[in-house]
Amino acid sequence: MQATSVVEEPPVTVVHAGRNFPAALSDIRRGFAQRELWAYLGWQDIKQRYRRSVIGPLWITLSMAVTAAGLGLLYSQLFQIPVGTFLPYLTVGFIVWNFMLGCMVEGSDTFISNEGLIKHLPAPLTVYALRTVWRLTLMFAHNLLVYLVVVAIFFGDLTQDGYALTPGGAPQPGLDWTFVLAFPAFALIAVNGTWVALLFGIISTRYRDIPQVISALTQLLFFVTPIVWPVDILTQKFEQTGSWQVLVAELNPLYHFIQILRAPLIGSEQSWHHWAVVLGITVVGWALALLAMRNYRARVSYWV
Repeated sequence: MQATSVVEEPPVTVVHAGRNFPAALSDIRRGFAQRELWAYLGWQDIKQRYRRSVIGPLWITLSMAVTAAGLGLLYSQLFQIPVGTFLPYLTVGFIVWNFMLGCMVEGSDTFISNEGLIKHLPAPLTVYALRTVWRLTLMFAHNLLVYLVVVAIFFGDLTQDGYALTPGGAPQPGLDWTFVLAFPAFALIAVNGTWVALLFGIISTRYRDIPQVISALTQLLFFVTPIVWPVDILTQKFEQTGSWQVLVAELNPLYHFIQILRAPLIGSEQSWHHWAVVLGITVVGWALALLAMRNYRARVSYWV
């Protein structure tokens, strides 16, 4: 009887596809590559929201115009600031804030609201985050119509060399070629909005109280962020005393995001430390989002 030899094969290392960085990076890369899918879904969201409406998405523009005009006229009188410089400042602040607010609030609900698609459509999770950001980008574009009207009305005030947002405030250079910096600024904000939607979306899918917490905190963030009040008010009141209140705006990361886009759009002075802060937050934010994708990407379909 002939003995048979048993050949021992080397052990095979099994790596769980859902808990490694290459799988997470692949999801993000494939998500950006499927731009036709998330662009179509985002556009359909806008069409569905204003279905059977007479003026359709222009309601977005009209709502922004009424809000900016009402609050601009009110706060310009309260702060004793000329309307010609304050209304553009407030309008752009509102437009940028609405985009960032949507990334936080709607981003936290990204995967929950796409429950049906996640369970039946074999697509990367990044597609749903990009769907949210693209929908908000379309709304941002509609709101820019209000900005164009405001700039056309107060163009003379914004192009004056050395104009001030508040009486006695820091002189501003006025609208010039630095207007083009608004394009990379918005692109950078949108990139941050994507990681916010991914990170907050994953956490909110596991803990359903998070969207309510974010909605409550955004109300506080709105009032402590220089949107309806200029930073010059703080500096004029507290800079001489050296009080900590003068740092309220600088310690608020949302202020830096708003300022990199608002400054070129209204001819305000560009400060590169705003860009440095935003770039730093971008790196840290995407690192956290990538870590969350690595650890919990495979569980989202079960959590929803």
